[in-house]
Amino acid sequence: MELQTGQVAFISGLMSGFSLSIAAHVLRYGLRSRVAQVVFLLFLLSSLLFLVALYTDVRLSIELAGVDTLPQSLLDKVSMVRRLGTACATIALFMFVLATGLLGWMASSPVGVASSLIAAAALSALWFIWQNINLISGAVSKLS
Repeated sequence: MELQTGQVAFISGLMSGFSLSIAAHVLRYGLRSRVAQVVFLLFLLSSLLFLVALYTDVRLSIELAGVDTLPQSLLDKVSMVRRLGTACATIALFMFVLATGLLGWMASSPVGVASSLIAAAALSALWFIWQNINLISGAVSKLS
């Protein structure tokens, strides 16, 4: 579990940096159009939500380092905090893909159409995966 948490923290930190970097470039380019403003805000919010997920995973792994067993009441709290961190990372990922799709519109209409279609395909895949992971999670929780 610690290895998986480390991977989530690493990916969240990396994605937060990507999001903030892109937001800074959009800001430098200028917020003249509505699309640029929306793209900037989506990347900024994505970065902040990835940071929340990063903080959640790192802090929990620090606090739980070396602990082998926990009472059920504490396990429930840890699970709730992990769900919140995971929800932040999931929302941030959806925002990142959406903003990436809109980014093309800042270049030209053909690039905007292409980037929007690619983002729509990625969002559809993410939605499908998210739905099925929720089904798996529900089935696993019924087993225990």
